[in-house]
Amino acid sequence: MNERVFFLRSSRLRTGLPEGTFVLRFPSGMINYPQQGKRLLTITKIPPAAKCSGQPAGYLHLILVIVMATMLINGCTARYFRPASPPTDPCQIKELGNLPERESWHGFVFNGEKVGFLHMKIEPVAGAITYRVTAEANLRIRFLGLNKKIIMKSVDIVNPDLTLVSFLYEQDVGEKKLILTGAVAAGSLSVEQRSGGVTKKIETILDSPLYPSSVINLYPVLQGMKLGTGYKYSVYDPQTQSIAGVSQSIVSFEESRELDLEPAFKVETGMLGHTVSSWINCRGETIFELGMSGVLITFKESEENAKSFLAEASLSKKDLIYDFSVIKTDKPITCPRTATTLEAAVAGISGLLPPLRESYQEVVETLHEGKTVRIYRIRKTAPMPADLRKSALPLRDRSRYLAPSGHIESDSPEIRKAAAAVVSGTRTPREKVVRLAGWVAAEVRDEAVDSYSALEVLHNRRGECKAHTMLYTAMARAAGIPSRVVGGIVYMEGMGFLYHAWAESYLDGWIAVDPTFNQVGVDATHIKLADGQDWSALIQLSIVIGRIGVTIHDFSCPP
Repeated sequence: MNERVFFLRSSRLRTGLPEGTFVLRFPSGMINYPQQGKRLLTITKIPPAAKCSGQPAGYLHLILVIVMATMLINGCTARYFRPASPPTDPCQIKELGNLPERESWHGFVFNGEKVGFLHMKIEPVAGAITYRVTAEANLRIRFLGLNKKIIMKSVDIVNPDLTLVSFLYEQDVGEKKLILTGAVAAGSLSVEQRSGGVTKKIETILDSPLYPSSVINLYPVLQGMKLGTGYKYSVYDPQTQSIAGVSQSIVSFEESRELDLEPAFKVETGMLGHTVSSWINCRGETIFELGMSGVLITFKESEENAKSFLAEASLSKKDLIYDFSVIKTDKPITCPRTATTLEAAVAGISGLLPPLRESYQEVVETLHEGKTVRIYRIRKTAPMPADLRKSALPLRDRSRYLAPSGHIESDSPEIRKAAAAVVSGTRTPREKVVRLAGWVAAEVRDEAVDSYSALEVLHNRRGECKAHTMLYTAMARAAGIPSRVVGGIVYMEGMGFLYHAWAESYLDGWIAVDPTFNQVGVDATHIKLADGQDWSALIQLSIVIGRIGVTIHDFSCPP
């Protein structure tokens, strides 16, 4: 029997057991939580090797927050859900004012531990035909020995058909705060972003109706839920500060006696590379959801149980993000920052992420014990092929990797001035890259704080690998060097592989640059898994976090 062990707080379960921590053992990951004080609701923790997906009720971008802290599909729920007879007529609530329940509380469980709750409320705006949708998520996560307090608040003003009128979004991660305000008018979205003492305004022309991400699970309710129905639309995602496409399908009508869940429509939602599963009843309530391969679970709970979490969260000593994301290896790499070659087998990513091949990274796929694994062969410094030395970056790619973005403001006068000062006196593009990487490594303090843009990092001069990478990429582009953001895993001595961000700049070919470690031509333990113009391109890494296994075949250290 597959037995999994989780540490929970007995006070949260109201089981009558003594106050403190106890070990709950169960087959296949069964966790017990109370449902509205009546009896224990069994919530299923899907084993990591299984394949399913979902996300918090109406708060899809919570997944992205967890992804940033560390740097989907069907089949696994079949044992717990069974088909039920669907309604003969489509389930549809045509107006927000007709929703039976316009206030809800949901709990979040991440990797077997309760980490927070979501409170959502819908109310009419006085003297108007619009509605106010208020959502607040509170999370407490221990990461690298630090207790992370995360609060996300959104106030969306929507029309009766859920289209966006205006919004206010606030996110607090420890001492870091992001504030977004926006409005839709005359076919355009205007957004003002404030973080780290930096204020930016962004205008986007819209080519279709826009919705807030907080109403994703309400959209099929108002449109009508019927088996086989599908919808596509666009939402503003505050976590990436971008407009994202959403696709939804009504795939089944199911019930679960094991989970004590009433019959409900199973709705699969795709957004930003994720496919998520939600169970929504005919009253428009999201009663259960799965996300991140079953590692993130959302369930309906009472206000009392939700609020009691705040008092107990500070007692948690489990380092959830680190424990979940660290990739242990069969043997250590003794010289990670100077390793010149590495050969390693990486399992758990085939079919989920494309194999990225570079002059310094070879990738081949092979079968091992009936499963597809990728063999990575990496060299610290790879000679440029003769034809690559003579080739120029295609004009389209050159324009793309010189252009500014919402997080990488290479057109900012401040960033352009700083970049010009740093590269002053250099004669070649490579000298510029070396100078810029060294400057960012020296000037930006390594601290476990989040950052929302390169300009903010320039002002505050502190942050983790994402902060270093955003600032380096912005300054390199400002200096005329095409550069892109890279994400993957890197070996850390005494720990294993951790998720990491670095950059690549185009000289005579793409060369890897790690401004966190001050490396131009990175060490061979950098395994590249994703790249793109902006850090939002790295969100796809979240579909493999918790799945990856690495076996070291060989590595070499300098003499």
